[in-house]
Amino acid sequence: MNKGKQVKTPFFDALVTYNNDDIVPFDVPGHKRGRLVNEFTKEVGLKTMELDVNLPRGLDNLNNPVGVIKEAEELLADAYSADYGFFLVD
Repeated sequence: MNKGKQVKTPFFDALVTYNNDDIVPFDVPGHKRGRLVNEFTKEVGLKTMELDVNLPRGLDNLNNPVGVIKEAEELLADAYSADYGFFLVD
């Protein structure tokens, strides 16, 4: 494992940059990046909802990662001394 590389957070960095942009999404999830406050939001925190997005432009694509997700998966593989690393979501 290359410990120097393991301090990088490419996907998280891109997600924070996206969140700081003044973007109003017209897709899922329905809570619109924290604009819908309810009991769940109060329990898990507003920041969780702000960072829950549907992989818009600039955040890559899980089906064919070529950017920040690919870089993050390569870091995952490196951390576990594996040939490949993949992120799976439901």
